[in-house]
Amino acid sequence: MSPAKAIRLYTPPHRRTLLLLWLSTAVLLLLAWWHVLALVSDNRNKGLASAERDLTNLTRVSEEHAERTFRSADQVIRFIQARYLEIGNRLDLQTLSNSGVIDTEIFNQVGIIDAQGVYILSNLPIAGRLDLSDREHFKVHIAADSGELFVSKPVLGRASKKWSLQLTRRITRPNGEFAGVVVVSIDPGYFTRFYSDLKLGENGVMALYGLDGVARARKVGDKEEFGVQANNSPMLARIKQGQLTGTYSTVSVVDGVERLYSYRKLPHYPLAVLDGLDMRFLQANHWPAERALYLQAAILSVLILTLASVLARYLERINQNLLARQEAQRQIEERNEQLNSIFRMSPDAFVSFDPEHRINYVSPTFLPMMAPGTLRLEGLSERDFSNWLLDHCETDSTFTGIDALRQCSTEDQTEAPTLIEIRQPRKRVLQISLRRSESATVSQLLHFRDVTRETEIDQMKSEFLSTAAHELRTPMASIFGFTEVLMTQELTVEESSEFLKIIHTRAQLMSNILNELLDLARIEARHGKDFQYLPVNLGELVAQGIATFIPPAGSAPPKLQLPDQPLWVMADAQKLQQAVLNVLSNAYKYSPSARPVSVSLQLELESKAPRSPRVCLHITDQGIGMTPAQVERACDRFYRADPSGKVPGTGLGMSIVKEIIGLHGGSINITSQLGHGTCVSLYLPTIDQKSIA
Repeated sequence: MSPAKAIRLYTPPHRRTLLLLWLSTAVLLLLAWWHVLALVSDNRNKGLASAERDLTNLTRVSEEHAERTFRSADQVIRFIQARYLEIGNRLDLQTLSNSGVIDTEIFNQVGIIDAQGVYILSNLPIAGRLDLSDREHFKVHIAADSGELFVSKPVLGRASKKWSLQLTRRITRPNGEFAGVVVVSIDPGYFTRFYSDLKLGENGVMALYGLDGVARARKVGDKEEFGVQANNSPMLARIKQGQLTGTYSTVSVVDGVERLYSYRKLPHYPLAVLDGLDMRFLQANHWPAERALYLQAAILSVLILTLASVLARYLERINQNLLARQEAQRQIEERNEQLNSIFRMSPDAFVSFDPEHRINYVSPTFLPMMAPGTLRLEGLSERDFSNWLLDHCETDSTFTGIDALRQCSTEDQTEAPTLIEIRQPRKRVLQISLRRSESATVSQLLHFRDVTRETEIDQMKSEFLSTAAHELRTPMASIFGFTEVLMTQELTVEESSEFLKIIHTRAQLMSNILNELLDLARIEARHGKDFQYLPVNLGELVAQGIATFIPPAGSAPPKLQLPDQPLWVMADAQKLQQAVLNVLSNAYKYSPSARPVSVSLQLELESKAPRSPRVCLHITDQGIGMTPAQVERACDRFYRADPSGKVPGTGLGMSIVKEIIGLHGGSINITSQLGHGTCVSLYLPTIDQKSIA
């Protein structure tokens, strides 16, 4: 029993004693852990200070290495610059490399780029004419001589075919004329190989960055990287503020590792070196000591808690015997009430059997699900219950009895659900599953679930998919057939053009079907959540839609009749206009070209609610009309009043109209007479014009 619960059970003197006991225990635990945490924090701070000094020294070593490397490269560049100005193209860079003047272990390649950007001299063979006029390390020197050494980002050398840092200086003739560029290529791996000798742990970072935020060379653990961006590095922000050296700690946005960083800007170059030490690696040497301290604190805590628990248990047993029976009885009653509430509220039904396979419990929802008014089923044997259940099933039911369910049960003692059809009190589909039990009171449990709605939905989905597949297969067959004719037969230009028009027409029909299916699916899935409902003057919306509507060739525009006063509705203007144009398009499709189509808008009161006005839009044609049976199915998906195929369309337009109008809180009414035309009325609730203002 927990201490908190024990406090509630004891008499006031015992409660005060127990409270004092646990308060004293809490104080002792807090003091012990506070002392341990203070020691751990002190050790960490000392270790961090020592690591910061070591990391600063390593960074200084990295700085000196980079400084010497670039100074050496600059000396080579200045020497070649002077010699080129003296002897021009007679300068033999290969001989200088062979004689050791140029250190080829550090520098991939040394060369001269002339004033036109052509690589003319090199210590390595040059294959053909090599134009480097587009390279940054050439273009930066064209305008003027900055007098500084330029260090490029890592690039793939066109001459050396290796990743390198291009170090360049401008060649200026005595008269100030631009004569080209001296370029020295340094392998960025030269720096990462040097970094490999600095042991900073598995996730340590060593890098040479340009102040432009691009890494000239970076090594993270064993991974080498060249040219990566680091514009958001705190180091660059600190250098911009004038802090040319320093240390800081942060979590890397690249790999999520927290590191202690030390950096130094190179004095004579726009570069900086950065070394980072994984904080986990930094603290690894301190973990044994910390674990020892934590272990000591844990042992002390266990001893304190053990002593307190022994004392609390002694006090607990005083009242335990008196309250045990009452608590057990309360728990049993509470559990029974919970189970009864669950069974009453559950839409599913349960029937359990005792060890002799006789019914010992029937949930309250079972009989209303099966046959209201049935006498008690408790005590029935398994066989009698199976016969009783079969009597309530349809004649073609596949129910084979409980014994068959048990024999085909799976290894986890749960049988795969079986479906049966019940004819009373109304036709419904039930799913039955069986679960066996090894308890002393229940041998097995039958679970009944009403899946009538799910079954109907599955059937509707199957019918819809079948219809959609049929509608798509028909134009696809035409496309496939005429395409095969075009591929296998030699046709005249006129015949080919005719077949291509047919293919285009069928493809357009398939596209229309798919687009309208997507519109319908999107509307149903989102339930109007993407509609933007705003006050809309329905008269203006209808007039704008008709103005953009193009009637078929030979047909007159629709006759429009609008009221004088504006009629306002709350609607998504785009979706509502789509619905109006769908109805108008149908009116022209099923009307001969000489017969007119009219559109009228009016305000009327609903008969059932005279105080609730609504707007009614009537679209009337004098076309082929429909029978009452056709009117009944006019808004079904893929249904078409003219199944001959002579009238183009997908059969989805009115389904979309029905969904859109329904989401606007409106309704559709269709009146039609075969051979005399059809009138489609769209009803929408109106809003008060005062509320708009």
